[in-house]
Amino acid sequence: KNSAPINASVTGDVNSLFITEFKKHLDASAMPSLQLEIGNEVQTNQTAAYKKNGDSSSYTLTLSVPIKVLRAQKVLLSKNLTTSITVRKLSTLRSKSQADKLQIKRSFSQLRETLATKLLRILQHLNAN
Repeated sequence: KNSAPINASVTGDVNSLFITEFKKHLDASAMPSLQLEIGNEVQTNQTAAYKKNGDSSSYTLTLSVPIKVLRAQKVLLSKNLTTSITVRKLSTLRSKSQADKLQIKRSFSQLRETLATKLLRILQHLNAN
């Protein structure tokens, strides 16, 4: 089924990496039909597995973003969007290497894209109703 172009009036931290990513997917030529309040993203990085010597071998990265969707001042949805990914540690050093840090940065970028897609699907559903 064809869905109408999605646009929303977005409020939140203008420097937010998530908002920047999400706005790339909105259709600026469409009339905004929903108001969207996006809170600050929360990143967590937890060790997921350990080696026999006690060093970490992988991390679970989680990204959570609080959102509120409104239409004409009526709250349609208020929730935390959350997604996570497990990444393998690249270096054998106890501390994170540059390669590990770059992998983590790229993984959080991927998680942002995943959450942006989730949010677009939610908005399409709310727009259809």
